[in-house]
Amino acid sequence: MDLQELNKEQRAAVEELEQNILLLAPAGTGKTNTLACRIAHIIEANRALPEEILCLTFTNKACREMRERVESRAGGDGRRVMVKTFHGFCYEVIKAEAKRHADLFTDFTIFDESDCQGLLKEIVAEEWPLRAVQNLVNQLKEKKAEYAIASGNLQQDYEDTLRKLVKEDEQSVKNQAIDDSYHFHQRLYEGWQIWGAEKTALYDERLHELHGLDFTDLLVQVDELFRQDEVAAKWARRFVYINIDEVQDTSLLEYRIISQIFGTSHLLLCGDYFQTIYEWRGSHPEIVLRKFQQDYQPRRIVLHENYRATQVLLNASFDWLRNYFPERVNLLYPDGLQAVSSDYGLPIVLKGAADFSEEAQWIYYTIQQLPVENYSRVCILTRSNRYNKDLSAHFRALGRFLPDNERLPFMLIDEQKFFRRQEVKDALAVLKLAVNKHDVASLVRVLNRFAKGIGPATIKKLSSDEIRSAGIRLTDFVETEARQAGDPYAGLLQAIEAENVIVFDVESTGVDTTRDEIVQIAGIRLAKDGSVKEKFVRLLKPLTKVGDSFQVHGFSDAQLASEGEEPQKVLQDFCDFAKGAVLVGHNVTYDLRILGSELSRLDMPQLDYPQFYDTLDIFRRFYPNLPNHRLEFLGKYCQVSHPSSHDAFDDIMATAEILLYAVERDLQPHVAERREIMAKYQDLFTEWAEKMAEVRRQAERLRPWQLLGQIVLDFGMKDYYEAHKEPQRVEHLRDLFRQARDLDDEAIRPLDAIERFLRYTTLSNTELDTLTKKPQIPIITIHQAKGSEFDYVFLAGLQEGTFPSMQAEKSKRLEEEARLFYVGLTRAKKQLFLSWSQSLYGHWRHISRFLQVLPRKYVQNA
Repeated sequence: MDLQELNKEQRAAVEELEQNILLLAPAGTGKTNTLACRIAHIIEANRALPEEILCLTFTNKACREMRERVESRAGGDGRRVMVKTFHGFCYEVIKAEAKRHADLFTDFTIFDESDCQGLLKEIVAEEWPLRAVQNLVNQLKEKKAEYAIASGNLQQDYEDTLRKLVKEDEQSVKNQAIDDSYHFHQRLYEGWQIWGAEKTALYDERLHELHGLDFTDLLVQVDELFRQDEVAAKWARRFVYINIDEVQDTSLLEYRIISQIFGTSHLLLCGDYFQTIYEWRGSHPEIVLRKFQQDYQPRRIVLHENYRATQVLLNASFDWLRNYFPERVNLLYPDGLQAVSSDYGLPIVLKGAADFSEEAQWIYYTIQQLPVENYSRVCILTRSNRYNKDLSAHFRALGRFLPDNERLPFMLIDEQKFFRRQEVKDALAVLKLAVNKHDVASLVRVLNRFAKGIGPATIKKLSSDEIRSAGIRLTDFVETEARQAGDPYAGLLQAIEAENVIVFDVESTGVDTTRDEIVQIAGIRLAKDGSVKEKFVRLLKPLTKVGDSFQVHGFSDAQLASEGEEPQKVLQDFCDFAKGAVLVGHNVTYDLRILGSELSRLDMPQLDYPQFYDTLDIFRRFYPNLPNHRLEFLGKYCQVSHPSSHDAFDDIMATAEILLYAVERDLQPHVAERREIMAKYQDLFTEWAEKMAEVRRQAERLRPWQLLGQIVLDFGMKDYYEAHKEPQRVEHLRDLFRQARDLDDEAIRPLDAIERFLRYTTLSNTELDTLTKKPQIPIITIHQAKGSEFDYVFLAGLQEGTFPSMQAEKSKRLEEEARLFYVGLTRAKKQLFLSWSQSLYGHWRHISRFLQVLPRKYVQNA
């Protein structure tokens, strides 16, 4: 790789492969390219395999750009490097460890913000501002992890956490108790201290029972996993080089999570203190950077050549920064910043408007005069979504009387989170139900909009504690077997009596069900008295090495080579052994997925079985308040005679015993109750049960995009939105279809492809502009613009009370507001336009204090 294109500091960061590095990289200094070149250099120099390199970013956009850049620099090897967002990395860890080291369902789905707020609405009786309640819940969960409070009683832990948090940092709790108009909600703050712990514990219980995790869980659960020495050590061994971008956005919890796997890796942390704009969300850059420097003595490299902006724009933004933070700037960037561009550039234009309407008109007409062909190179930035919505409304009014070809194409990004759109979530909800039969939240979503005769009152009744205590869940009413038998557990109880239950488990080379291989498979057929009637225990000879999975199951490559049999032979024998039996396992969806995937890869027929039951699901239903539901804990709770280990046979013996414990104490005693409930309500769900049965059949053979096309038609989504005269929603469903088609990997079986697509949609914040060919002018907040650049930027609403916001002044967060203003200044490549309104919402306003710090020599009044 030719490093001549890099400047001296960039080359130093690329070539330093021994020492740890703290890379200070202000906006526009070529950080992404530098990191990509470093990764390519590590591979070229044979310092690590691509799989031994981890690169973390903090936004989906940055992750996408980094991955593309790494692949362009490192070629095919670049695709094997793990480039993830922080949450994406946590998702991978949980998927990998849930089966053996947690009590999380391996078929978990991620609940986004609206899903979580819907769940909270059921739990929190009063009409509190749900976004604020969600923020308070997230804060409490994170702080519980940060304080390492874990007694085994979840509600008590949350009470202790809340008490400690209010005592140590009362203001941080108040900052979360903000309504949608950014006003402090005193009643919520006071009420939260009374009922917050109880409701958060109940929320966790319900969420996990639904096989769901929220975004905070991704952090909290990985923190808990990495507290287990064997798990942390395994991940620490995996990576030789770790690169973390945007480190200034890292919260203390996030830093602790990742630092637990630093081990002996070569570390590079990259960031810019002056782009810290997430302190309100828990980032503490000074603490993180100080800790990193103390613990790892990194070499400090500063990138100071700017490749983005004209000389005017760079000098103006850096002079502003130096005026506002003189001591810190001189300490971190003593040599200043230099523009590589020889273009002196156009002056910054400042408009002081009489009122909001004049400001909007000025922006609109100024954009019309710009020499641009691609409007996506123009951007409007503000401090708040409210200001964006008001600007968008004014722009629509201004364009109303213009011909279509003369209207400016604006896009309000806050409303364009594609996978969060109502109609997109509708279609994805059915897709989720195809692979996760326990996803109550998705079922409720589609029933509420598309079902006839099943209203909110019915759904509420069937979600009540009275019905839940019998072991019934709403999803049971659309399960074919439960409906036919009149009881969701009838198939299991009858199979036990008929001695037709197989309890099984597998060990594998890893936890990617689409790629990893089974190394041991074990099963037992239960006699009606609970004893073992038949058993099956075999080792398989995998094509790949076991790697770190040896630490889990203990089977070495040498042992498998000598004792293992050909996979086709063992799997065929197991399929013959288990044919027609009801299957049971603990967190069994993982075992079923990897078995199905490997059979598919070997071109073998799938295992023929009527039903499966999961002891993890059974115990979560009937014993929701246990400290955890791991097999090891449940074995002790039920006092089994065969404790679990990481041997498949030991685990199935333990699983069989806890199964029989639940059958005797919980499943048998409530049979009549469940039958009465099912008989009373199941006819309401007949149409939906038939549709879901068909979707699950089709999910076995259709690609995700093909299945989505059928869902939209068969569930009446297209007709529904056309009848409501919302053609744009139908177009968005077509966009979803195209996105699924473009992302499909036909090398993996349909069910695995569906799971992979759902993971992408959940962890992505992809906006519509990535899905459409039409260039549009984004209207976004500065937070949303982080990491982006545009030729022409309009920074609007620069008056006191708006920027800095009134809330920031009240909560004394003006330093963060100042840094946010600096991020806004540094988004433009060619020209920057600033505007403010003297009158807003009926009140007089002063020009923002931030504008008064901007050197006048770079500014021209409009």
